[in-house]
Amino acid sequence: MSGPSQRSAERGSARRAPSSRTGTKRTGRVASAAAAVRERPSLTGRAVILASVVVILVVTLAVPVRELVHQRGEINALRAENAAAQARVDDLLIRQQRLKDPAYVVSLVRERLHYLLPGEIGYVVLDPAEAPAPATAAKKAASLSWYEGLWASVGAVDHAVAPAVVPAYVPMRPDAPR
Repeated sequence: MSGPSQRSAERGSARRAPSSRTGTKRTGRVASAAAAVRERPSLTGRAVILASVVVILVVTLAVPVRELVHQRGEINALRAENAAAQARVDDLLIRQQRLKDPAYVVSLVRERLHYLLPGEIGYVVLDPAEAPAPATAAKKAASLSWYEGLWASVGAVDHAVAPAVVPAYVPMRPDAPR
């Protein structure tokens, strides 16, 4: 039986001996380097330890890096929301300043509620396509029961289209009650 010390001595003598396979004589250094390269295992203990440390570092750092990227995304989304909210606040402040002006308030009331000042005549133009024939609508409404009329009105509203023309003003008498 050969012990570990005998094997290491054989390795050392093999490293020092010139290579007999090649048929040429080599110097001691070249032969020992070539033998050392042949005898080294491809995967050393140091390489295994280094690879395991790298794997542990990657596994350890993967979760925090993923969380960091996720948090950066959330921060960017919140910044965008904040900018949108600030723009809305700025618009509301401008509207608040406009509403303090009496002339602007009067123009809004006249435009939205169709108010007229004394002595003015207002006009409302109806779209003829929207206005139903009075006799046809009255006959149809009289022939239906109340629940049929309700269901027909739901169906009519469901199939109605938005008006293509904005209605203008219909002439009103200035002395007519409002």
